[in-house]
Parts: sequence; structure tokens; C-alpha cells
Amino acid sequence: MLARASSLDDLSFFSEVGLILVHFLQGQLLISLCNALVAWLAFWALGIHPAWLLGAVVGLMSFIPYLGPVLGFLPALVMAWISRHTLWHVAAVIGVWGLVQLLEGLVFQPKILGDKLKIHPLLVVLSFFIWGALLNVAGVILAVPLTALAQVIYRRIKRRLRP
Repeated sequence: MLARASSLDDLSFFSEVGLILVHFLQGQLLISLCNALVAWLAFWALGIHPAWLLGAVVGLMSFIPYLGPVLGFLPALVMAWISRHTLWHVAAVIGVWGLVQLLEGLVFQPKILGDKLKIHPLLVVLSFFIWGALLNVAGVILAVPLTALAQVIYRRIKRRLRP
């Protein structure tokens, strides 16, 4: 019978990379759920209905890098105008979009992905700048998994160099 790996040291390189990808996807799903919850509560507070459905759209679309958050808020903008007919409500939806983006970038991604991938939250934020400078847009999209992969490689090299 195969024994289950007790630590990351017991995993093969590809198993460890696979585990990183699984944890990254779990983290992204949790971030999308947090975005949906924040948007739903804000739309509910603003009286823009159906708030739960608009929040769900925000959460689903936030899984798509860059364009998704914008597309996720378009239905809310339309509903704010249709249901309230005031520019204030449209501006409030834009403010909610900014709030969700701020929370995602400064709280949800560093904390959730950092915890899931065992990366310090500050390193998560720095990874976006470093990988973005090296690989442009692709680097920003892949920043956290690439940083986790770099940590795996670093740990393995460090273990092999130990006397």
C-alpha cells in the first residue's frame, strides 16, 4: 500500500507543482466568492435589484483576468440606471467596482493566495510587479503561480546543496 506524503519534501516535483495549481485555483475561487459577496452586499445596500444575481455575475466574471471585472459590473450599471434613473446610483456602482478591485488587490489576493500557497502576502503583491516587468500582462496573470513555482525550485536546490 502506498503511504501518503507527510510533507512537501516527500512529494515529487510534478506532484508539488500540481498541488500549487490546485491551491491556486482554490484560492481564485475563494477570491471570486469574496468579490461576489462584497458586490451583493453593496448592491443590496444601494437598492439595486436583483442584488444577489448581480453579485453572482461579479463573482463569476472576476475569475477572468482584467476584462472580467469590467464585464461583471456592466449588468449592475444597466440595472442601476433602469431601476433608479439617477446618475448617483450609476456612480455608486462604479464606486463599488473600485472598492471590489481595491479589496481584491490589497486584501483578498495577498491574504487568500498567500495562505493557500504558503507565500507571504507582501511577496504576493511584489510578485505582480516583478513578473509583470519580466513578462508584461502574462507575467501579471501568472505572477502568483510562478512565484510559488520559484519557491519550489529554490527549496529543492537548497535541499540538494545541504551537506
